Amino acid sequence: MTLRKTLITAFAILISNSAFADQNRELVQNYLNSFGSRDAQGIFNLIHWEGVDKESRRSLQKYIKSGFKGRQIRRIFIEPIAEGTNPSYVQDGKTYELNLKPSGQLNIVFIDNKNKRSTTKMYVGEHQGSLLIGSAVVAPEELACNAPNKEEQAC
Repeated sequence: MTLRKTLITAFAILISNSAFADQNRELVQNYLNSFGSRDAQGIFNLIHWEGVDKESRRSLQKYIKSGFKGRQIRRIFIEPIAEGTNPSYVQDGKTYELNLKPSGQLNIVFIDNKNKRSTTKMYVGEHQGSLLIGSAVVAPEELACNAPNKEEQAC
């Protein structure tokens, strides 16, 4: 009986890992296709925009469009990250965090017309069954601490 349970568990893990690998391949292929055809909207569709303010969205879209000029993708892959990783940063006194739980990091190595390499790294995670690129949003604690009529809080 234990051998049977072990085999069933091993099979379930293989199927789970296979589904994750398929999601990785699909995201990478969609990014490659969109970049290759200079389809900015195709790349925008791979990003999880929930909670992103207009200014940040416009800034990221402008950055993505500017990346088309004189660059090609040399290598693109998703690498796993440590479980529990929750990236955040502070900009202009506000704390930002990812709008999805990250499961990996999309690494894109570009090469320009002068053979100079540059790398972009973006966190990816699952949202409603699809693997998407995460976006930075103002952290909920930050919103609570800056809310008008807030109660006395330790922020």
